[in-house]
Amino acid sequence: MNIIELIQKDNAAPILKVVGRLDALTSPDFEKTVEPLLNSTKFLIIDLKECSYLSSTGIRILLISHKRLHSAQGKLFITALSSEVYQVIEMAGLHHIFNLVNSTELALKEIEQLHQECSEIVCYNQGDLRFKFQKICKKEDKLFYWKTKEIVGCNELGISIGYGAFAESDDLSSLCKGILVTAGVCAGLMPDDLTIPSDFRVSPNPANIALLIQGATSFGDKPSAILSAMEQHLTMQKFISASNMAKKQFPVLGISLMVLQNRDSDNPSLSIILVVEDGIEISELWQHLPGFIQKNILPAGSENPPGLTFKLEKLHQTDDAVSLLKFLSENLTIDNIKNVEPIFVEEKLLSPSAWLFLPQDIADAETLRLSIETKNQLIIEPYQQFLIRKLYADATRVIIEPLHGGYSAQTFQVTSFDKFGRKMRPTVLKVASRAMITRESERCQLYALPYIFNNSAAVLGTEFHRDKGALVYNFVGIGGEDSHLKWLTHYFHNENMELLGPLFDKIFTQILKPWYGQAVQTTIFPFKDHDPTLSFFPHIFRTVDELFSISSDEKFIEVPGSGRKMLNPYWFLKNEFPKLRDRGFSYYEGICHGDLNMQNILLDENMNVYLIDFSETKPRSAISDFARLEAIFIGDNAPLESEEDMEAYLEFVTSFYTSDYLNEDPAYIYRGRERERVMKQASLSLKMRGYAFDSVHRDPDITLYYIALLEWLFPIVCYSSLSEMHKWLSMYICGLLCEKVDKKLQQ
Repeated sequence: MNIIELIQKDNAAPILKVVGRLDALTSPDFEKTVEPLLNSTKFLIIDLKECSYLSSTGIRILLISHKRLHSAQGKLFITALSSEVYQVIEMAGLHHIFNLVNSTELALKEIEQLHQECSEIVCYNQGDLRFKFQKICKKEDKLFYWKTKEIVGCNELGISIGYGAFAESDDLSSLCKGILVTAGVCAGLMPDDLTIPSDFRVSPNPANIALLIQGATSFGDKPSAILSAMEQHLTMQKFISASNMAKKQFPVLGISLMVLQNRDSDNPSLSIILVVEDGIEISELWQHLPGFIQKNILPAGSENPPGLTFKLEKLHQTDDAVSLLKFLSENLTIDNIKNVEPIFVEEKLLSPSAWLFLPQDIADAETLRLSIETKNQLIIEPYQQFLIRKLYADATRVIIEPLHGGYSAQTFQVTSFDKFGRKMRPTVLKVASRAMITRESERCQLYALPYIFNNSAAVLGTEFHRDKGALVYNFVGIGGEDSHLKWLTHYFHNENMELLGPLFDKIFTQILKPWYGQAVQTTIFPFKDHDPTLSFFPHIFRTVDELFSISSDEKFIEVPGSGRKMLNPYWFLKNEFPKLRDRGFSYYEGICHGDLNMQNILLDENMNVYLIDFSETKPRSAISDFARLEAIFIGDNAPLESEEDMEAYLEFVTSFYTSDYLNEDPAYIYRGRERERVMKQASLSLKMRGYAFDSVHRDPDITLYYIALLEWLFPIVCYSSLSEMHKWLSMYICGLLCEKVDKKLQQ
């Protein structure tokens, strides 16, 4: 049995109850019942509690009803859906559009509240012109002012008028500045320099439109009222005057904004206009307004109000007249905007209407924005603040601390808080080039998440600005707000082998076993894969010449104090590596991190391991990551503070790099003052070789390991963070290794 019952009593909103199926057979009766209600009421409730089936025909009628009521500043409520009917609406993607309420009682309460907030339509005359004014259901509005000079997303400004530029250069002082208007998905610019044409930017994601703001007045994106002219022809000046009369309905400030549409088919346009009453300069409001308003936007004697007009190919109408953002997105498109022009009050309008923003209070825009705090005298660049605000949009406050930075990236620890002040999940922020951030996000998804056990780090989000990018690592499985993360570096410097031995075993033989324990035999090209001049260090030969006056064209160098000549490693890199780049070796390949160091391995208080920085992660020689860490242990962390330290350490490395096999422990010697420290470095390096030996199916040849080790020892001469002694040491070790590699190749 199918029943469509209309229930209406005590001046409440009508309730249309559907019992049974709402399909192609019953929809005509349903539509006949709905149609007159759409013309006579602003609010309608459709009760589907006993509706057992909803067809596409029924959905179409519901959608038409929703649009018509919304365009009349009303609302459709659909109540008490069964799970079957909800699934049909959800499948159509309408569960985010329809107003779905659990019961008719709750719908009636909401309608009662809406009646209290909304005023009826007011019609009035001004001279011989007639206007219609409708307050939109909305509570107290505010004007937000911007005073700081910074990069802001178009989404943060809402509908606004300000002074600034499109932030599309690193040199912010060189940007072409002028009057800026933001309108939903679009921003328009009228340069101060009249020889430069006006311009605009459009994006489906307004957060991607970056603007350098030096002051602005922002009105949000929800207008206060709609004003329409009931006469066809009038000037913009007369329409603005009519809006001043309409404002008497509000306890407004002396400043407002309108989004005005001109329906003239021969000259359609949308204008964003700042309307300031006479005498505002003596009010308290004036003291809050940014200097740009007083100096740039409101010059004395100006007849035209501040703002911009977007000249359009066509003014597209919409069924949802109240939805300003939807209207703007349909009209302010790349192919529909012809030009951006200043406001001209004598412009002729045809059947105009406007959304009005009528603020009743004023506030600093900073109260709405994410608060960015820093530690350790950290300075955050404007573009970095812009990216941080995009990435941490769900927070209200963040504290940024520097972690470490390399040649191509900066990494930060971020503590974030929600609107109630509750600490949110711990995250790490990385800022680098667009290419690196894109690559890192993709490779994390491709190589890390499917393989790494324990609690791996996941990329929570990425954002970009010009050629820069940033991403946030979320540590899945982390404990509560008191959890803390420490780099593996911390444990390396502060713990002994009793703790470090089992810890490194856990990391490399358990958690990362899916990478290193499943290497496959293939052909690799080590002299191409491990050549640092092909990646970040093409300038390495010039650096060595400037630092030590050693030319890469000289085959041999003399070791000071010993009289010994050794192979010049930078000659070997310059001359022999290129010859051997296309020489393939049958070896084992596995997924490798690519830039593994103790600053991208983190541990929480429960010693759970988190790996980050996947920009270089890919399949390569299976021993690569282990050689990378040995370079850090032996080269970067050498205890060198005096000539005596250097002498003792040279003896150590000379004896340490005598091995011809991965599973051979050299009889190394160290007679210096840092014995415990150096023994720890040696022990961990030999552990790396043990892991490498297992990863290549116990192939003992150490030659390819040494070649991989050279990739990270060669560039130490370029590291600004290390001393000249460390750089000389690295050159010496590279010489030892190049001699062993060269000897092996000659066999």
